[in-house]
Amino acid sequence: MSVNKKYFQLQDLILIKTSIEKVILHINERKERSIFSWIDKELSGLWNFKDEGLRNDIEEVKKYVKNEDYIKTKEKLQLIEKKIEEKINQLYREMLNY
Repeated sequence: MSVNKKYFQLQDLILIKTSIEKVILHINERKERSIFSWIDKELSGLWNFKDEGLRNDIEEVKKYVKNEDYIKTKEKLQLIEKKIEEKINQLYREMLNY
């Protein structure tokens, strides 16, 4: 993969991670009063993200958002955030070694 392609992928991952962080903050603040229509829109980048390693996790969190389960949504988003952070770090390392 070229450096340019890695750079664009890195940007996408950072934007998705930022959206996840915003949603987690929202859920922590509002708990059962979370606004799931906003959460769904905020996570649109995640919904469109194509990654085999995250596909099942993304489908699960979509289900939790649809069912308005703020506890499971938060837990799954925290897991996805960690996985995305690992992917970001991996891309940084690859770009440094290019």
